[in-house]
Amino acid sequence: MRQFHRLLFIFTCLVLFVLAANMGTVRAQSMGRVTPVVSVVRSAGPAVVNISSTARVRVRSFSSGDDMLDRFFREFFQPLEREQTNLGSGVIIDGKKGLIVTNSHVVDGGSDIQVQLADRRVFKAKLLGADPTSDLAVLKITPRGSPLPQVRLGDSRSLMIGESLIAIGNPFGLQHTVTTGVVSALNRRVPTGPGEWMGGLIQTDASINPGNSGGPLLNLDGEVMGINTAIFQRAQGIGFAIPVNRVSRVVSDLLAHGKVSPTWLGLDLQDITPRLAGHFGLEAPSGVVVVRVIENSPAAQAGLRRGMVVLALDEVSLEDTADYQSRLGSVAPDQKVKLWLLERGKRSTVVVTARRYPMERAKELVWQRLGLELGPMDPLAAQRNRVTQGQALMVTQVRSGSKAQRAGLQPGDLVRRMGREPVTDRDEFYLDMVRSRHQPKVAILFQRGRAQQVITFGR
Repeated sequence: MRQFHRLLFIFTCLVLFVLAANMGTVRAQSMGRVTPVVSVVRSAGPAVVNISSTARVRVRSFSSGDDMLDRFFREFFQPLEREQTNLGSGVIIDGKKGLIVTNSHVVDGGSDIQVQLADRRVFKAKLLGADPTSDLAVLKITPRGSPLPQVRLGDSRSLMIGESLIAIGNPFGLQHTVTTGVVSALNRRVPTGPGEWMGGLIQTDASINPGNSGGPLLNLDGEVMGINTAIFQRAQGIGFAIPVNRVSRVVSDLLAHGKVSPTWLGLDLQDITPRLAGHFGLEAPSGVVVVRVIENSPAAQAGLRRGMVVLALDEVSLEDTADYQSRLGSVAPDQKVKLWLLERGKRSTVVVTARRYPMERAKELVWQRLGLELGPMDPLAAQRNRVTQGQALMVTQVRSGSKAQRAGLQPGDLVRRMGREPVTDRDEFYLDMVRSRHQPKVAILFQRGRAQQVITFGR
C-alpha cells in the first residue's frame, strides 16, 4: 500500500508539472512572445542552408604593396595555386527537385560544393548555372525520401519603405542567424568594382554579412522578398538584397538555358542632366532621353520616337540609364512593361513587349562603343605576350577616330579582363558588353607584351 501511495504521488506531480508547462506556454503566447518574426523563422528557417565550396585559386607569390613594382616583378615570380573555401548561405526554392538559390560569389570557381541543411544533413550539390552580373546561382541536390522544406516567393514590387524585413542565414554550420530591420530604400545602386555597378537593389538596415549572404530576406508574411548579397561590406549598418522578381527571372533563364539572356526594348538612351531637365520642364534631373529607336525593335513597334523622355517603368520613376538597365534585369522576354513618357510637354503611357536581345547586334555594339573587332589569339601573339593560348582575345581591328584608337590601342593587343571577369571567349565578351550597354563606364584590361593597362570606356 505504501508503494502505491508513492507511485500515486509521483504521477500527480508529473501531471501538475505538465499542466504548469502548458499554462506557461499559453501565458507566453498570450503575452505576445510568439511574434510574427518568430513565426516566420519557424516556417522559413528549415529551408535555409549552409553552403561551402572549394576552389583552387592563383595568388601572387610576390607583393611589395606597390603596383608599379608588382607589375615589374610579376614576370619573375610565378603565381602560386592554393585551395580556398567559400562559405555562405542559400535557400531551397523547390523541395521536390532540390533546387537552391544562392549568391554566385559563394560558389565562384567551386569544384566541390557541399550543402548542409538545418537538420545537419549534408548533400553534395551540382551547380546548374550562375550569373555573376546579378550575383545569383542555382544549385541542385537530390532529396532522399520526403521532399525538402522550401520557401514561398513573394512579389518585390509590393515592398514599402519602412516595411519590416527578416534576414536569415545559415553561416559556418551554426544553425541559423536572424537579423531584422526595415526597408530603407528601393532600387539602390552600389559599386561592385572598377566601372561596375549593381542596381535595383533593396536596401535594409538588417545586418547582412558574408555569413548570411545568399540567404533569404523575408517579409512578415513569410514570403521571400529578396536574396541577401554582401557586395558592399564597407558600409556599416546597411544591407542589400536582390529583389525576388529578378531572382525568379534569372533562375528561370539559368534552368532553361544555363545563362541569362539580356532583355531588350530597342532604345539607345541618355541621362537627364540639370540643363536637359530645364529644357524639358522637369523639376529634377531624373529619367532618360531617347536618342535612338532601333528599327523593328519592340520600342519602334510601340511607337516610341527620338526625343521622348522616359520618366518611369512600371509605375516606378527612373533615375538614369543604369537604373533603366538594372530594372530590365527583372523583366522576362515576352513580358509587357509600361513606360511613362514625356514629349513636347505632354505626358502619356505606352505598353512595350520585351524581347531577348538579338545577339547578332552585339558585334556592332562593340564596334560602335569601343571601336574594336576581336578574334582568337594566334600562336605568335601568345608567344610574344607570354600568354597561354585561349586565355585572352586579340584585337584584330581598330576603328579610326574611335575611343579605342584615342586610347592608343592597336591590332595585336590582348583583351584580358572586363571588370573582374577574365576574357577568354568572344561570345561571352559580347554578352557582357550587351549586359553593360547602359552602364556609364566599362573597365577593360589590355596587354601588350609585358605591360598591362586598364582602360575605362564611357558610354
